[in-house]
Amino acid sequence: MNHQTPIKIIHTEKGMPAQTADTLQEGRRNMVQSMQGMQNSQVTIYVQAYNRLDKTKICIESILMYTQDVDYTLLLVDNGSSDGTLEYFQSIPYPKKQILRITKNIGAAFPSLLLSAAECSSYMVFLGNDIIVTKNWLSNILRGMEADETIGMVCPVSSNVSNLQQVNLSFQNYEELQQQAAAYNQPDLSKWQERLRLITPATVYRKECLLAVGLPIADIGFFHDFLDDDITFRVRHAGYKAMLAGDTWVHHNHNVFSGEGKDPEQFQRSLEIGRMNFMEKHHGIDAWEDVNNFWMDATSELPAPVHQGPMQVLGVDVRCGTPILDIKNYLRTQGIFQTELSAFTEDAKYMPDLQTICDGIVCSDREEFFGGQYLSSSFDYIVIDKPLNRFHEPQFMLDQAMRLLKPKGILLLSLSNTFGVREFMYCRGSYDLYNPQFAYHIPLEALYKACAAYGSILFTKSRPLSLDEESKTYLRSLLPADDLMPRLLTDTYILGVQKQ
Repeated sequence: MNHQTPIKIIHTEKGMPAQTADTLQEGRRNMVQSMQGMQNSQVTIYVQAYNRLDKTKICIESILMYTQDVDYTLLLVDNGSSDGTLEYFQSIPYPKKQILRITKNIGAAFPSLLLSAAECSSYMVFLGNDIIVTKNWLSNILRGMEADETIGMVCPVSSNVSNLQQVNLSFQNYEELQQQAAAYNQPDLSKWQERLRLITPATVYRKECLLAVGLPIADIGFFHDFLDDDITFRVRHAGYKAMLAGDTWVHHNHNVFSGEGKDPEQFQRSLEIGRMNFMEKHHGIDAWEDVNNFWMDATSELPAPVHQGPMQVLGVDVRCGTPILDIKNYLRTQGIFQTELSAFTEDAKYMPDLQTICDGIVCSDREEFFGGQYLSSSFDYIVIDKPLNRFHEPQFMLDQAMRLLKPKGILLLSLSNTFGVREFMYCRGSYDLYNPQFAYHIPLEALYKACAAYGSILFTKSRPLSLDEESKTYLRSLLPADDLMPRLLTDTYILGVQKQ
C-alpha cells in the first residue's frame, strides 16, 4: 500500500529574498520587509478572551469604532471559554478577522505559543479583553514608532495600571469616557517616555523586535506576575527602546488595585515567586528595587534648560538607570530629543541594563576612580542616586561631580536622613530599631554649605518614610513639639544644585 504524507504548503510567491545589511537591526528590518507581500494588513490586533464576555464585547466594539484609520487584521483567541465567546467572535462583522479556538484553558500563555512569524503583521498589538480603546489610540502610537525605528514596544497610558503609567480622566459613562479620551489623545511625541520596564495591558510591538526577542513573546516560566517586566527587559536587551506613549490613553476596564478576581493569598504568593524568578533569570536584578528608583519628583522642579542643543547626562550609582531616563524624558517635554546618557556604577551587575539605554560611556569601578572616567565640564546634568553620605568619601564625590559639570550644569543628589525615626527610637533604648545601611551623619545644613561653595541650591525635597498612623500618634506623644515630626519622618532629602 502506498501511503501519501500530507504536505503543508507555505505560499511565499508574494515575498522577496531578504537583503544583507551592515547592522543587526537593519538586517532584521530587511527580513521583515521581505515578508510584507505575504501580509494581509499593516497591523495585527490580538485579543485573547477567557469568559468575561461582557468585557470582551465592549473591547471589540471599541476596536471596530476607533481603529478605522489603520489597516488591521483582528486575531481573536477564545481560550476555552464557556460563556458564548466563540459564537460572539463568529458574529463580529469584520472582514479581516481570524479566530483561534482553544478547547480547554490550560494557561493564559498557551495560545501565544501557536503564533508564527507568518501570522504577524509589521506591527503586533496585544490587547487584554478588558481594554477599551479610544480615538487615535493606534495611529498615535504608529506615528511615534515610524519616527524612530529603534522603538520596539509601546504602551499607552491608561486607567487602572501601576508603574506610574496611570492617567485618571473624569467620566461617568461610556460616552464621557470616549469624549475625554478624544480630547486627551492629541499627537505629541514630547509626552512619550523611555522606560526600563512597562506594564503591558495594551502593547504594540514592532515585528522585527518580536522575532528578535523570540516567539512566543511570553517566557513560559512566568505565569502572570513579572511577565511584563521580563518582556520589557528582553526587548531592551535585543537593542530596542521600550516607550510609554503619554499622548495616548485607553481605559483598563479592570480594578487591579482592589484585587478584582484574585485570591489575596494566591496573588501575594504569585508576586513572590515571580519576583524570585525574575531575579534568577536576570542575574540578580530586582524588577522593583533596581528599577523603581524614579526621580520624577525632582525633574518636575528643574528650571528650563539653558540651551536647546544636544544634552549630556551622567548617572552615578543609578542602578539600572531609571533616574537618567527621567532626566531624558523631562528634556523631551522641553522639546529636546537629542540626549546622550552615560553612567558610572560601583556594581557591575547593572552594566548590561545601563548599556541598553546609554550611548555614552558606561563603566564600573570603585568610587575613588569615578572622576577619572570622564572629561571635565562634560555634562549638563548629573544625578547621583545613592545618598551622598553612603559613599566612603562624600566630599570627594561632590567635588568630582562638580568638576564634571558644565558651567550652569545641574547636579541632582540625595542625602540619607540620619536623624529619623529609627535613630530617635534607638537613642530612647529601642536598640532593635536602626538603619542597617551605612551612612555618615551629615546634617542637611552641612550639605547646603558644601554645595553653596559651587553654586546655588535650586530646590530641596523630602522623601518620607513609610509609617502608619498609629506609629505617628505614638511618636507625637514622645515629642516636646510637632515641628520635629517632618524631620523624623523623612527618609532622604533631594537637592538640585546649579553650578556657577
